[in-house]
Amino acid sequence: MSLVVGGAAGRMGTRIVALARERADLRIVGALEAAGHRALGTDAGEVA
Repeated sequence: MSLVVGGAAGRMGTRIVALARERADLRIVGALEAAGHRALGTDAGEVA
């Protein structure tokens, strides 16, 4: 299953990304964050 995570650098978003990385059947295809957020341009897997 392909996932797009909104608020990927927040508490819930980082948890979802971390859990998805542990499962072979899930794939992060997009990660969204608010304009100007300090995590913009960073790999969501690194933030999680």
